[in-house]
Amino acid sequence: MSTIQNQTQQTGLFQNEYGYFTENGREYVITNPRTPRPWSNIISNGDYSFMVSQAGGGCSWRGNAGQNRITRLFQDVIKDSWGKFIYLRDRNSGKFWSAGWKPVMAEYEFYEVRHGIGYSVFTQQVDGIRSELTVFVAPDAPLEIMQLKVTNNSTTARELDATTYFEWAPGFAPDEHREFHKIFMNSEYKQDLNAIQLEKYLWSFPDEKGRSNNVSWPYTAFHAASETPSSFDADKESFVGMYGEESRPQAMIDKELAGNSGRFGDATASLRVAINLEAGASHTVVFTIGAAEQEKEDADALIQKYTTVEAAERTLQDVHAFWSELIDVEEIHTPDPAMNIMTNVWLKYQSISCRLWGKTAYYQTSAGYGYRDQLQDSQIFLTSKPELMRKQILMHASQQFQEGDVLHWWFTIRGGGPRTRCSDDLLWLPFIMDAYLKETQDYDILDEVTPFLDGGEATVYEHCKLAIEKTFLRFSPRGVPLMGEHDWNDGLSAIGYEWRGESFWVGEFLYLILGNFAPVAAKRGDQVFADKMIEVQGSLKAALNKYGWDGEWYLQATNDDGLKVGSKENEEGQIFLNPQMWAVISGVADQERGQQAMDSVSKHLLRDHGALLLYPAYTKVRRDIGYITRYAPGLRENGGVYTHAATWAVWAYTLIGQPEKAYEAYSKICPPNRSDDPNGYVGEPYVTPGNSDGPISPNYGRGGWTWYTGSSQWLQRMATNWILGVRAENEGLLVDPSIPKDWKEFTYRRAFRGATYNLHVDNAAGVARGIKEIKVDGKVIEGNILPDFRDGKEHEVKVIMG
Repeated sequence: MSTIQNQTQQTGLFQNEYGYFTENGREYVITNPRTPRPWSNIISNGDYSFMVSQAGGGCSWRGNAGQNRITRLFQDVIKDSWGKFIYLRDRNSGKFWSAGWKPVMAEYEFYEVRHGIGYSVFTQQVDGIRSELTVFVAPDAPLEIMQLKVTNNSTTARELDATTYFEWAPGFAPDEHREFHKIFMNSEYKQDLNAIQLEKYLWSFPDEKGRSNNVSWPYTAFHAASETPSSFDADKESFVGMYGEESRPQAMIDKELAGNSGRFGDATASLRVAINLEAGASHTVVFTIGAAEQEKEDADALIQKYTTVEAAERTLQDVHAFWSELIDVEEIHTPDPAMNIMTNVWLKYQSISCRLWGKTAYYQTSAGYGYRDQLQDSQIFLTSKPELMRKQILMHASQQFQEGDVLHWWFTIRGGGPRTRCSDDLLWLPFIMDAYLKETQDYDILDEVTPFLDGGEATVYEHCKLAIEKTFLRFSPRGVPLMGEHDWNDGLSAIGYEWRGESFWVGEFLYLILGNFAPVAAKRGDQVFADKMIEVQGSLKAALNKYGWDGEWYLQATNDDGLKVGSKENEEGQIFLNPQMWAVISGVADQERGQQAMDSVSKHLLRDHGALLLYPAYTKVRRDIGYITRYAPGLRENGGVYTHAATWAVWAYTLIGQPEKAYEAYSKICPPNRSDDPNGYVGEPYVTPGNSDGPISPNYGRGGWTWYTGSSQWLQRMATNWILGVRAENEGLLVDPSIPKDWKEFTYRRAFRGATYNLHVDNAAGVARGIKEIKVDGKVIEGNILPDFRDGKEHEVKVIMG
């Protein structure tokens, strides 16, 4: 690293050899592109999306990355060699490099990447030329903007050019049969628009008569520049050169680009713009990439509207405003900077931009919505835009069959997916409905009518009721819910395939749902169903405690042959995390058993990097349990920290009255806290991973499958609802902190039913729990539930613990 890099190096929060958070936590600054894995940003407006790594790799898509890719990428987190690149070249010396580190990987004088909320900025200096590339998605249009500012920091005038390059891959991905797909693409250079446009005469769907390969891709893709290019190319062979490499392409040797386009090449897009700079001068050029839906959107108009320097600057300000509406309504300030950064900024952004909207990241490409997955994720909207959670609920209700079962997941384009034999999917609709109703009191949603997949329609209330009633038909003779193909743990795929194996976790989950939904049914006058739920709840509690208690903890399941799973009698997989936590969360366990179950979690499962999903890991394949036993021991669900479930440990420890353990369980999975060992952890310190390797793995503590994980929303919710203890109840906003004793105070601002509550919690008494007094707008209130003002005003809340 050169002198310039060292002289301009800044410091920030949680700094390590690769980067740091800015003081306000809204950017993660990467100062060394050789991060242990790609450290990326997933940027989406809910329709158009792209991902970009710290090296400049990545791809773009619209709708979803599996059915409607725009630019080409093959998954490779080691090489990270696919992307949308901009080359910079000194036309006199012939020296060239790239605006991101990839693909040229030139020696630099300065390199920095700032991943922010809805944008990333790549700043680099090579040979006295400083480039600043800002990439983002327009909030209200199907396109991305690449704003390149070049500054001549040398002492002489320089003649430069900037050359873009990427491969088209319109439609289904991955584009692994390129020799077939490329013959359906047609590119055209439009001089009046400074743009290359592309159409494809194939989209891998059947047509209206079921004829395969008989539908055109219904979009016009484009790549445009804000000024007239000196040349262009739309063919990979002429750009890269036969047997060439993107790091040393033929285009960087040739004076100008080849000018190829049409139907007979390998479709790419490249525009070259000349940039002549006096010493000290700067120049900005803008490039756009997008996809306009034919007959609905005008590609030419989008190019003209957004491909200018002024439009780019204006659109970037719109990006900031767009994301502020989604994440700045709620804000905390605690003595824990990691909690502040993640809760205020990154967990909300990760949940929305990647998990709900982009649905893709470096470790996983998704073409659809998971029934249970995005329902849970939508809780992230509760404090900012609950109407978006409402929309998600209605969408998922429509993925149900008349019998009450649902699709495990479905494609977002043209629909369709596997009809699940899973035992928990269908129950997440009434579970999530409870959170929505407590937050909003929008009982009108229950009367919304949505269709069934197999014909007919019903109100959302009836959809919820059908899910519960379907589960009532899936009980064992002992009164325990059946496992089916699997429960929440998809890897338990062989335990109950023949509908004889039991899931004690599903029983606990159902128990909680019945207690929450019975009052909803009663409120609607459906007293018969309300009474039935309470009756089943009673018998269920008895059965779970009779057959599910293993002496020190709860069983996970029994398999189709009646063998116990998650028992001290087992050689491997003796204790599972979920049934212990949910016995407490649901109320199935009494105080003594709940305490004992969580003590077993503390003894066996809560390790250095969070709570393991099970212990000990399976080292032998068990065909009667499922593919979880086929994972390498200690990875993911097989004895690793599966972050989604590990967040729930915070909830359970809080309920059992162990705030110090709750905070420990939280801190161990809060990503910035892993910043001191970036080469061991390898994942981004600013987003949650899907998992961390367990103790049996040779890479103990290594993070994996970052960004696209349901853990982000839950970790955010654990901080606000259970550690800070501010959560919605039907009567109003409940305040019940469960914090470290050494926290002297914290503040929390959040919207609730149209009003804003500014809480200041005073813990001068040095306690972990307990409230001495609450004042709202200067007046003492009884109890710990704040008034439900619904008045559009701000209210000051002073909480004194003691």
